[in-house]
Amino acid sequence: MTVVRVGVVGCGMIAQLMHLPYLVELAGEFAVTAVCDLDRDLAAEVAARFGVPGVYGSVAELLDAGQVDAVLVLTQDHFAPAAAALERGVHTFTEKPLCHTLREGEALVETAERTGAVLMVGLMKRYDSGVRQGLAAIRGLREPALARSHVVVGPHYGNWIVPELHTGIRGGATAPGPDPRRDRVIAEFGPAPAAIVDAYMDMFGVWSHDINLLRAAFPTDPHTVRATASPDGTALTATLDHPGGLHCVFQGGSVDVPLFDEGLAVWSREAVVELTITNPFLRNTPSTVRTRHAGPADGTTRPPLVDTTTTGSHDEAFRAQLRHFHHCVTTGSQPLTSGREALADTRLMLAILRAANDSATGRR
Repeated sequence: MTVVRVGVVGCGMIAQLMHLPYLVELAGEFAVTAVCDLDRDLAAEVAARFGVPGVYGSVAELLDAGQVDAVLVLTQDHFAPAAAALERGVHTFTEKPLCHTLREGEALVETAERTGAVLMVGLMKRYDSGVRQGLAAIRGLREPALARSHVVVGPHYGNWIVPELHTGIRGGATAPGPDPRRDRVIAEFGPAPAAIVDAYMDMFGVWSHDINLLRAAFPTDPHTVRATASPDGTALTATLDHPGGLHCVFQGGSVDVPLFDEGLAVWSREAVVELTITNPFLRNTPSTVRTRHAGPADGTTRPPLVDTTTTGSHDEAFRAQLRHFHHCVTTGSQPLTSGREALADTRLMLAILRAANDSATGRR
């Protein structure tokens, strides 16, 4: 099997807790040759923990060293490092979202297609066995009439449940400051209340997984989008009307209660499919699929309700998506969660947020 030399850009929580451990575990498929972080001391500590030989303080340094076939972009702001790697033809996996603006996402996709580099977005829930079984069951429904997608998370975007969250190596050289992504979002999106911008950042953060799942279930664009956001921007509800009479509801929210509540339910005339999604930071904990439909009638009583729950395999979704990335890099296949797929997610998220902004500002 071809071993792909990979560099990790960004040495924060997601790199330390999920990606680097699985990259090391998949030693027959990946060789981690470099890590990079603006905080070089943090990069050095992480490299020592995971046995990585190359340590860099900038993406340019890492790429100039010529020791990588691919990079994982695990920074908060993905555009600049992903663009630099793709421009050199380096295969690129970027955590979700692809970018925070449509213009930047389009630029990354164009660069990947021009240079021939693989561009994959880390929507790991699409690689969860239970999720894949649930999506297959939903696609098999005849005439779905109603769907509801929801995600409500507690502190730290639901990551409070992870014990290692408080024991990871933390950098100190780069002090927190204003988020440059917000300025670029406002420049492209246009004037909006602060609550809408807050909802925008959550939508492109944790909620983007659920928009992607909704699109995976129902890829046709809705013809009508309505949305409202709470006054503080921590909750949003959208209704999406699709061709054929399908009516979808999306709800996203953040609360102070320590919980992680995420799922997708679809009702059709003949069956109901309900997908319950587990916290992705709980390793090897699969999502479940519940299906309900009428059983055969015997002519004397009402038909019985057949209620079945299927549990996905315990193969970890983060590991499964890395294996998929390896497959795409070594075979030239298009990723399941490609840059183009992420652009379609971006357009739907923007339509929802523009509808919420119209509602908040009184426009129709």
